[in-house]
Amino acid sequence: MATTGSWKPGSTVLYRYGRSGRARFVNAGILIEDSPDGLVLWIPPGSPMIRSCPQQGGDLRDISIEERFTVPTVRRLGTWRGPGAIRFVPTDREWSISWFFTEDGQFSHWYGNLEAPQIRWETPGPSPVYGIDTADRILDVLISPDLSSTWKDEDELRAVVEQGMFSAVQEQQIRLHAQELTRMASQGLPPFDGRWIDYKPDPFWQTPSLPSLWDLPHHYTASL
Repeated sequence: MATTGSWKPGSTVLYRYGRSGRARFVNAGILIEDSPDGLVLWIPPGSPMIRSCPQQGGDLRDISIEERFTVPTVRRLGTWRGPGAIRFVPTDREWSISWFFTEDGQFSHWYGNLEAPQIRWETPGPSPVYGIDTADRILDVLISPDLSSTWKDEDELRAVVEQGMFSAVQEQQIRLHAQELTRMASQGLPPFDGRWIDYKPDPFWQTPSLPSLWDLPHHYTASL
């Protein structure tokens, strides 16, 4: 990512997953911290988001794995479901970590999302729009409070490799990053060291809006 430390806490940050130069999933988060370690965002309950859905209706999870990544999609405006979440975007890593909470605000688990190196951007002018662009790498790592881990969506990863969307070398790299997260968690290394599990957002923060520029060309241009 670009130079850290320049974004003001409380600012809205767009976190955009995309491919082929187009944003496909967008979250509107509130910046908690911008430091040399990376960015920390709060994604409030009910915050606006963009989701890619099958053109025929329903959810991508309703589509067979064989067709899930090739079916025609449309982008729809929605809202973040359930309690708010924290997302940590480390500097120079190919993953992000989310903290999930229960309805009463208790820490539930971490969610490690394998993704392309994040690209940090902002628009010029006195009222800039801040954004992070990346691409999903399919595989996820779920980490329990006891620091045990399970991998999620290995079947999807195998499918995209079989379909030629990822190479065997890319698959190996993705799995190595998942192994890194599993090892870090098992040892209680940062960010799995208790930070943010008791977090309470600033009560004066308003639910962010989705800037009209959310659909700027996505900075990650690969097809997947």
